[in-house]
Amino acid sequence: MSVVSVKVPQWVKEKMREYKGLVNWPEEIRKAILVKLEELERRKAVEEAVELLEKVKPARKGTALKLVKEDRDSH
Repeated sequence: MSVVSVKVPQWVKEKMREYKGLVNWPEEIRKAILVKLEELERRKAVEEAVELLEKVKPARKGTALKLVKEDRDSH
C-alpha cells in the first residue's frame, strides 16, 4: 500500500484521539476515499455516455414502428 497524508485542524485530530479505541481512522479514511472515487467514476461514465449519445444521429420518423412490425412479422 501507498501512504497518503492528510492535514486536519488540530481540534479534529484531538476529537479523533478521543475515539481512537472505537474507530479505525485509517480504515474509515480509506473507505471514504473509495466511495468518492466510485462516485467520480460513475459520473465520468455517464458524461462519456452522454457525449456518445449526442453524436448519434436521430432515427427517421417511423423507424421504431417499422422495426416493431418487422419483428412481429418474423415470428
